[in-house]
Order: sequence, then structure tokens, then C-alpha cells
Amino acid sequence: MNQRKAGAILSYLSTATNAIVQLIYVPLLLLFLTKQQYGLYQLMGSMIAYLSIMDFGLSNTTTRYLARALVLKDSEQQTKVISSSIKIYSWISIVLVLFGSIGYFLISPIYSNTLTAQELITAKHIFLVLLFNIAVFIPSNIFVAIINSHEKFIFLRGINLLKIILQPCLACAVLALKADVLYLVYVQTFFTLAVIALNYWYCRFKLHITFAIGMADKILIKEITGFSVFVFLHALMDQIYWRSGQLILGAISGTTAVAFYSIAMQLSLFAVFTPTIMSNVFLPSLSQIALQDKDLTRMNQIFCKLGRLQFMLISLLFGGFIFLGQTFITLWVGPGYEICYWVAIIIMGGYILDVTQNVGIAILQALKKHAFRAYVYTTMAILNIGLSIWLGKNYGEVGCACSTTFCLLLGSGLAINWYYHHIGIDLKTFFSNLLQLCFPIVLAIFAMWSLQQIWPVSVTWNSFIIHGIAFVFIYSSIIWILGLNKYEKNLILSPINKYILHK
Repeated sequence: MNQRKAGAILSYLSTATNAIVQLIYVPLLLLFLTKQQYGLYQLMGSMIAYLSIMDFGLSNTTTRYLARALVLKDSEQQTKVISSSIKIYSWISIVLVLFGSIGYFLISPIYSNTLTAQELITAKHIFLVLLFNIAVFIPSNIFVAIINSHEKFIFLRGINLLKIILQPCLACAVLALKADVLYLVYVQTFFTLAVIALNYWYCRFKLHITFAIGMADKILIKEITGFSVFVFLHALMDQIYWRSGQLILGAISGTTAVAFYSIAMQLSLFAVFTPTIMSNVFLPSLSQIALQDKDLTRMNQIFCKLGRLQFMLISLLFGGFIFLGQTFITLWVGPGYEICYWVAIIIMGGYILDVTQNVGIAILQALKKHAFRAYVYTTMAILNIGLSIWLGKNYGEVGCACSTTFCLLLGSGLAINWYYHHIGIDLKTFFSNLLQLCFPIVLAIFAMWSLQQIWPVSVTWNSFIIHGIAFVFIYSSIIWILGLNKYEKNLILSPINKYILHK
């Protein structure tokens, strides 16, 4: 099995593991911590997340340039790219500390009306520890970029999988001894440093990379920076879309509202990780295709094939949540969190198309045509802030969710698809493929609805699991018979047949 396939499998395994771990981890955190402490942790995490975008998209950009240099077998260019990226990261570190200091002093003026004096002290402490995390983590992305460009996905995804499992285990062990939210961020810092050390070790001693700072190239620095700016704008949009709700609710409603919104956001964003994984895995190969091919034929094939697979998966998750989400939330974190269901439904419905077309981001980056997307999403993100403040004041968490969904549909549903069509991406085939899947998906959802009318779900884990299995079976059976094409069926049958033959 090659690195790309193994990396994709490990990535999906990590996503599934992360989902399972979070299902256990969040209720435990709410057991050890109060709603207010959990909301405070999420609030400061949302603030510090804005600093995390100060990677400026440099990791993906470095991956792209290194992948091209590897294709051309130009070792000198590889060294120049790494050296130039290190120099840029040095500047970023200085700017990061400066903006972090400003953010620290803004905590009291912004949140003094909704946080107590003790909560403000704790918030500042959490912010400083998380700032340190980001300050050391962002420059270390150069190691991730190097490993990605060499397509050594097994190591990267394997380390990520271990972190997903071990970090919550250690956090819960520490919180069992001392139920203090500060210890949660201390554990996070420990794992950040451990992962950085392992990534450096792999680059230095397995890939034999030499970090020669003196080889930085001014022209290359300018080119890399110019390319990264638009990746940065897209990352900024992501943070505003997915984090602004917590920050706004923290200022106008308090930490309890932040806790509710964060839980809903966590549920709704599980599905986002799936296409993001595929985009990251395909970025190096898409960069090579862009270098080798003059037209978009192969890229359109990837775009349409992955779009169908992602649409089927997202529809499964969304349909299952519609039927079983309320029951799950009650079983998961207890009664009193009903608002989380409606917030999650609104957000999930808004990003289905964006998730299905997520590999388009990697295609635009590979073609160096990602500027328009950055402009559109930056505009929509700014609009989202204004709408979230207005709707949040009047309708709370649901208002913030509606604002996010409206802006996402406007940006992803209209503007970006117009641009995809403009540059030659085959949207006609893409949407034709999705329409072919709509009937079996709707049929599966109707079949599950009919079953629930006869056999309603009760608020017990046994009932939830049985109904969940029933929905997956109904959905999978109908999709297999009416939805999957020959290529997709072969993706599933091929590994099974190989396993049987080897047995």
C-alpha cells in the first residue's frame, strides 16, 4: 500500500477515532469542569484560534513549492524553499507575539460585563498558555510541510492518531486529581511540544533535511509570501466563520451560551474534517498534475469523483443527526442542552455543498488561482460578524448559527461556483453526479422516517445504537443498489477481495 492510500486510511481512522474520543471526552470535561469553566476554555480557545491563522497558509504553500522541486529533482531549490520558509516563519513569530500581547490586554475591556473578576484572571492565564502553544507550534509547521511534500503521510497521520488518543487520557487523569481548567491547557502544551520534537526528529534523521537559513532567496520569499497571503485570507475566513459565534456570545451572553454553542459547533464540524483530510492528501499530487498537464481533465476527474464520495458521506451524517441528534445530545451531555440540536442542524445544512466541493480549495491552490476565493470568503466573513452581532443579540445561539449558514451559502453556493465555472471546472458533470445521488439519499431518509413512525427511538443508549445501525444499514443498502457506480463499488470491493485472496 502506498503512502497516499495509507495516509488517507490513517486520516479517516484519525477522524473516526477523534469523533469517538470526543464523544467520551466532552462529557468527562463537563463532569470535571462546570459549564462556566468549559465555556471559558472554549472562549479563550476561540480568541487564540485567530492567532493560529498567522501561519499565513505558509505550511500548504511550502508543501506546494517543495513538491514541485521534488518532481524536478532540484535539491538546491528544495534547500532554498526550506530556508526561505524558515526566514518567513521568524518574522511571523515576532508578529505573533505582538498581536498576542494586544489580545491579552483586550480581554478585560471586551468581557468585563459578562465574566466575573475571577473568571477574567483565569481567562488571562489560559490565554497566555495557549499563546505559548501557538507561538511554538506555528514555526514548527515547516516540519509538517517537509514531511507532507515527501508524501510521508503514514508518520504524520500516525503521530496525529496517537495524540488524539493519549492527550484526552492524560487530561482526564490530571483533572481527576485537580479539577482545574488550567491543567487542561498545561496537558495540551505538553503534547504540542512532544509532536514538534517528533516531527523535527523525522525531518532531520529520517529525511536527512539540512536547515540552512543562509540559503534563503529574496525572490522566492516574495513569491512564497504572495502565494500565502490568499491562503491566509481563506484561513482567516475559516476562523471568523467557525469561531466568531463563540466570541460574540461570550461578550453579549456569557460563558454558558459559549458552552452551548461550542458543543453544537463541535457536533456539526465532525463532518468538516473528512473532506479537509482528502484535500491535504491530494495537495502534493494536484501540484504535480498542475505542473505536468495543460488542461484540467485530471483535476476535474478528481473533483467529481471525490465530490460524489463526500456527498454520500455528508448526507449519511446529516440524515442520521436529523433523526437521532436530539436523543444523542441528551444521552451524551445530559438534559438542558436541547438548543445545541437546532444550532447544529442549521450549521450542518449550510456547509453540505462547501464540504462536498472542499477538494476545490486544493485545486485552486495548485493552479495558483485561489485569490478570488480568498476575496469572496473574506467579504462573507466580515458580513458574518455584523449579522452575528445583530442576530445574536435578538436570537442568541440560533441567531449566530443562521448568520453563519446564510453567509456560507452566499459565498460557497453562489460566488465560488461561478468562479469554478469561469476557470473551467466541470460543474455540469459535478452537479449531474450529485443529482443522480439525490433520489437514493431521499429514499433512504424517507425509509428511516417511516421506520421511526412505527418504532420511535427512546432516550436510552441501546435504542439509540439500534436505530443508528438501522439507519446506516438502510442508507448503505439503498445507496449500494441505486447510488454507487462501478468505480465506487470497486473501491469498496477491491480491498475485500485482496484480503480474501491473501487469506
